[in-house]
Amino acid sequence: MITTPEQSLAKRPFLIFSLGDSREPSTWSNVPYFFTRTLEDLGHTVHRVDIGPPRYVQLAYDQVWKVVCRLLGRQTRFSYLRTARNRKATDARIAEALQRHPGTHSVFMTYSFGANDPQWPYTLFCDQTFAQHITYFDERAPDLLERPTIKAERKIMKNASLIIALFPDVAAELARVHGAKVKYYGNAVNIDTPLLDATALMDGKLAGMEIAFIGKRKYKEGLTRLTEAVRILNEGAMPGVTINVIGMRRSDMPGAPRNMVFHGYLDKGDPKQYRIYVDILRRSRLFVNPNPKWAAFSASSEALFLHTPVVIFPYSEFERTFGDVDGVGHALRSEEPCAMAEGIASLLRDEDLWRAKAIAAHEAASEMTWNNYVKRWLCDIEGL
Repeated sequence: MITTPEQSLAKRPFLIFSLGDSREPSTWSNVPYFFTRTLEDLGHTVHRVDIGPPRYVQLAYDQVWKVVCRLLGRQTRFSYLRTARNRKATDARIAEALQRHPGTHSVFMTYSFGANDPQWPYTLFCDQTFAQHITYFDERAPDLLERPTIKAERKIMKNASLIIALFPDVAAELARVHGAKVKYYGNAVNIDTPLLDATALMDGKLAGMEIAFIGKRKYKEGLTRLTEAVRILNEGAMPGVTINVIGMRRSDMPGAPRNMVFHGYLDKGDPKQYRIYVDILRRSRLFVNPNPKWAAFSASSEALFLHTPVVIFPYSEFERTFGDVDGVGHALRSEEPCAMAEGIASLLRDEDLWRAKAIAAHEAASEMTWNNYVKRWLCDIEGL
């Protein structure tokens, strides 16, 4: 029998730190849930530690702080999580967990916390540093309250054995500072990935005219533009186009038309809600999220895997991961609803074009399984 590299890896215990319960899919876009579950499926022992702040303390502090910021006209991402008091309490919980589980390799599913004791090897795993998040989304320099977190993250990264970045641009930027210990393994699809009957799946999608929009309230501006685009389609040659909205409720858009079905937040940890979530993607002809900087990356990946072409703006991390948006859907170039409606219509009216994009979409995401992802990481930490 031939032994593959991953089969020869010794089974070992891991200590996983996350900002929230890693048993819950709702924690950080499902990433800790799938990462830890895959480790267990591969036969490893997983010890979980939730290092998120006490929920009610965090909510009370952050609500008051938001009011203060509005009154002062101040933009900041400082919160209770970033306070010196919370860092001290979190560092104490980390130290206690490390002492309780000697001989484990630790994984911090955040760049903001790590092991202060250099004798403990650890992996950092996140999407962006705090500084990158501020620079990219807010387009500004960090303020005085944000800088201590940025300084702490730099020290934590310096001491880490390995740094995993979920996105290629983030990895490239980090590698310029931290070198070869920064790893990029592609990405992973946050749904179960069984073998699919592609023809039956695509035929089912073509039987309807459904569009999927997935995003919380921060994506509301994009949903508003999509609503107007679909109104244009409905009043023209495509009266049957409907939108399934996951992540918001009708109360978030009281004036939304009837052809929008709001499902609210669907918890993948609840079997019934998970089935609804996957069924919507299975039925949908298109995934549309017209927010210019970030189009719900994880949801986009899931849509692609289920043969669903995307209609999004061509932001860098998506195209570095999946290639040209036009290869797997339609790349938006304008925020105008008319242009968006035309882009959607171009895929809905041409069945042959749609099928080609649907097949390409699945192929782009087909190797992005958590099994593949975790095995690559296990190989890299074998010598640590």
